[in-house]
Amino acid sequence: MRIAVLGAGSIGCLIAAKLVRDGHDVLVHARGEHGATLAVRGLKIIGEWDVQINPDEWTVSLDEAGIHDALRKSFDQAIITCKTKDTAKLSEIAVMLTDGPVLSLQNGLGNHEILQQYVFENSAVGVTTNAVKRLGPGEIEWVGKGNLRLGGPKGEIFAQSLQSLNAEYNEDVASIIWRKLLINVAINPIAAICGVKNGELSHEPLLSQSESTMLEAAVVARNLGINLPDDQELLQDLHSVLHSTAENECSMLADVKAGRETEIDALCGQVVSRGESLGVPTPLNSMLLSQIKALR
Repeated sequence: MRIAVLGAGSIGCLIAAKLVRDGHDVLVHARGEHGATLAVRGLKIIGEWDVQINPDEWTVSLDEAGIHDALRKSFDQAIITCKTKDTAKLSEIAVMLTDGPVLSLQNGLGNHEILQQYVFENSAVGVTTNAVKRLGPGEIEWVGKGNLRLGGPKGEIFAQSLQSLNAEYNEDVASIIWRKLLINVAINPIAAICGVKNGELSHEPLLSQSESTMLEAAVVARNLGINLPDDQELLQDLHSVLHSTAENECSMLADVKAGRETEIDALCGQVVSRGESLGVPTPLNSMLLSQIKALR
């Protein structure tokens, strides 16, 4: 099967590499020095999986050069793994490349809604707790294995395509997205502000702040009618992720260090805006939103 992976950062590269090893014909769409390295030297993965993907094992398209006409409508599926600010652009590229289903595998709220403006019922949405970090152009480390949950109209199709990552299908899309969002708001902004790896949030006083931020966001979700487990199970989820990704430097910290735009608006920003519409106070998420924005 021919599958395009669009926005190949750390998670995107892991997904693409797994698809290559599963025997699929893979296109990787990336940008900058990282994209050029993927095209010329391929990809090196260390950590949970030690593998080298050679440049002749996949096709790489560079964002700066655009998509060649020969690639139009030549793929069976597409997977979008970019940050929220690029979702619309890569959704346009996805429908250029395929008439088949398109998966949004991204952080935060709002990405699936953007994708559905382009493909609607031909869409799927997913979240993953796999911890992956970029070490440099063309090199990533799979720091900790996590889960991969998929939903949406075409979620079952991608659960089959991504079997080697133990993908699971779940009909309750909203619950899938919100449970990942709760993990993200509990970890990313606090780790980024304090400049620490995820594991440091397992200790006080950061643990209490992380837990409280998560449970505050959970109140918003429940007021929206989102089906969530009880608080104790949510906290167990958080503790499990902190343990499995203890050595990981979250993407928001990496963005802050590099002076890049973060995904805080799609995380705490969404909690705050939806809380405001419901009349539900969100002081912790609001504070983290302001603090991260002040770092840019």
